Amino acid sequence: MKAQLFLVSLLISAPAVVLSASDNSGAPPASAAASTMTAGPFEVLEIDMDFLQGVTYMNDRIYLKRQVNRRTEAITLRASMLPGEAYRKWFNGEYDLVSPANAGHPPNAWTDWVETTANYVEYWVGDKKILHLKRTG
Repeated sequence: MKAQLFLVSLLISAPAVVLSASDNSGAPPASAAASTMTAGPFEVLEIDMDFLQGVTYMNDRIYLKRQVNRRTEAITLRASMLPGEAYRKWFNGEYDLVSPANAGHPPNAWTDWVETTANYVEYWVGDKKILHLKRTG
């Protein structure tokens, strides 16, 4: 019984994994709860850490930090104003904005930046959503 309580207390008190930056410095906070992850004015609804090291917001832009082994994969961005609403067109007239594969992304750097006024932004690799953001501010 004591061993079970000890294990439960260890699990509950384990530090949260740092997933995003909550300020404009680009440096992740010491710890972050998954339910309160933010990147500037965006709340992180979903993030796939197999693809991304983190997401931040600097100078009115959303930036990604890709996992080193995922730098050569194309990422598709989609945006909408309301949850579940049809995607809206980007500046290029397309519904998908693609960060191309093999774009020379340096390892461990903030890349793949985008500026948007959309309230919801989704990032996809193929048919897998790797990041979903919701504007809160």
